[in-house]
Amino acid sequence: MDHQMMNMFAVPLYRAALGRAFSDEEMQFFKAELSDPVAAITNYASRNKKVLDTAPMQSIRAVLQAHLDQFFKITFNTTNNVSLQITQSWLTRSQQGDAHHTHTHPNSVVSGVLYINLAPKDGINFYRNEDNLWYELIRQEDSYYNALRYFVQTGIGDIILFPSNIRHGVNAVTENIDRVSLSFNTFFSGELGREEFSNQLNIRLL
Repeated sequence: MDHQMMNMFAVPLYRAALGRAFSDEEMQFFKAELSDPVAAITNYASRNKKVLDTAPMQSIRAVLQAHLDQFFKITFNTTNNVSLQITQSWLTRSQQGDAHHTHTHPNSVVSGVLYINLAPKDGINFYRNEDNLWYELIRQEDSYYNALRYFVQTGIGDIILFPSNIRHGVNAVTENIDRVSLSFNTFFSGELGREEFSNQLNIRLL
């Protein structure tokens, strides 16, 4: 039968690349920051939660902020005098057998990942919010409409940006490799809402 399928209210997922190799100074910084990590649930993270505020990371931060600005322009296209600014940022290390549990990022609008080292067939899983599913059907084949998981294969230097409330995680590392990534959160800085509607809010991040 003739028909048309239309997709409503897309979830934005942004993919880009750093566009260059990591410098020796940057690689030394990553190694130093992860030399004494803290244990996460199923892997390890840097003690420093502001790695993008450090001097060796300023070039990378500028690239990430530029992509964040572009993502914000494409997805929100607002007339408000507001931007998204990077807040927390940290390094994550996973070794063979480690994984990254499924989670979201509270107190953040958009989250991002920069991949520093990983296996050739690795990436990130995004998951549909199953809390709204009140039924269960066995899927003959995954499609855009019924899939519960969306896998994005990534490589060294790739940048991924996504809404912070989307559940995501990483499969267990199967190869003898240090999987290293830099993650960051963001929040609004500037003007939200409209004064005439009594909902204007001004936020200035330090």
